[in-house]
Amino acid sequence: MTCPTLSEVKNDLGSTLSPGSSISTSAGDAPRWSLYGAPNPAFVVNVSSESDVAPTVRYCNKKNITFLAQSQGNGWADTFRLGDCGLVINMAGLNRLQFNKNRTLALIGGGTQVKDMVLAAYNSGTRFSNPTCTCLGFLGAMLGGGITRSQGLYGQGVDQVLQLNVVTASGESRRVNPRLNPDLWYAMRGAAPNFGIVTSALVKAYPTPKDQNIAWEGAITFADDKLEPLIKAIHDLDLQPEMEIDFLFATSGPPLNTPAITAIPFFLGNASAARVAFGPIFAVGPLSDETAEVPYDHWGDFANSFCQKGMRKPAYGASLAREGLNPATWRAVYEEFKTFVARYPEAAGSSILAEYYPVQKAVAIGDATSSYPFRDVPIHVVTIPLYENSSFDVTANAWGAMVRNLMRSTDGLDMNSTYINFAHGDEPLNEIYGEDLPQLQTLKKRYDPRNKFNQWFPLA
Repeated sequence: MTCPTLSEVKNDLGSTLSPGSSISTSAGDAPRWSLYGAPNPAFVVNVSSESDVAPTVRYCNKKNITFLAQSQGNGWADTFRLGDCGLVINMAGLNRLQFNKNRTLALIGGGTQVKDMVLAAYNSGTRFSNPTCTCLGFLGAMLGGGITRSQGLYGQGVDQVLQLNVVTASGESRRVNPRLNPDLWYAMRGAAPNFGIVTSALVKAYPTPKDQNIAWEGAITFADDKLEPLIKAIHDLDLQPEMEIDFLFATSGPPLNTPAITAIPFFLGNASAARVAFGPIFAVGPLSDETAEVPYDHWGDFANSFCQKGMRKPAYGASLAREGLNPATWRAVYEEFKTFVARYPEAAGSSILAEYYPVQKAVAIGDATSSYPFRDVPIHVVTIPLYENSSFDVTANAWGAMVRNLMRSTDGLDMNSTYINFAHGDEPLNEIYGEDLPQLQTLKKRYDPRNKFNQWFPLA
């Protein structure tokens, strides 16, 4: 196939777009969180209006150009195959938000970033149930299932969405909700990138006075010999809806790059109640404790280091039942981590992050309401090798896959399962879509028979 020139794309497509849009050949217009496996587009269309998306899709269909819609560029899966003439629809310009009068609903644009939502909500006396990392595009994270530290009270990300405006594979704009296009409503909430591009959405918000919009959180570090009792303590927690806990293997950074074990508990409430709830963690005997009551607009501050764009990060995910908190397994994982960062100082910024969520609310809402398959799975883990040179890819991938296999060896599940936003891209589709896979594949044939949406864990 002969690719069109930039001039030809501008002449043919540019005249159909809104005045604030632009077309370029620079992938830098749409930066990615990870350069490993990143899409390498020939063209980037920077949309500035919802109305820009449908004609762009129709143009790509007419010219037989592979395309990908991206919001903030944080997805890392090794499934991008744009080819020589591929086009990225950069949705970052649709970073808009408007509350209703009582601040229980918000209309957000398809490229809206979490940090802008959080700041707007906090200043308006409300909050969202949003991802921890504020650099994410809200909809990209939430429509893959959406795990959030407040999900114990509010449900998962897919449960926050009340209506979607979607551009389909044919370039048609549709309103999608439980009454209008119900099959597409089911498919979009769990497998959205296979079915459409969301240009805007109506989502829930939860009015909370600013002085009450707080949570207790912070880093608690532990010595090497405390790992087994820490894992047992986390396993034994009575994880109530207002609770969540992460734990992290990382290093202190240069020059020493000393491995460290950190727990990061979260509690929707005050410090005194939180310390009672997480008492078993403190009983292990931490080296340091940085927990404090934190206002909503700073809940994600501790994760800012994960938001650095660039470098290579071939991440590997695994999801676990509570039984996956096996002290012997996690000791083996930590020893592998220590060996890796000591042997390869160029990858000393690598990390392993586990997130443990209460699932009572998500399970009560039920599987039938969306195509997200793992509502009852409480723990999601991601191993992130971090380095600069592509010559290290083979070593990094071998280590990531090995750690994933270790975690799966005692995951407590009937079959391997992986949260799609943590997955690598080499998993069988049933590990990503679970029991919903056959129904999703049937709907794929109806809504996208030519497989135009084929870049993110493609169903066809």
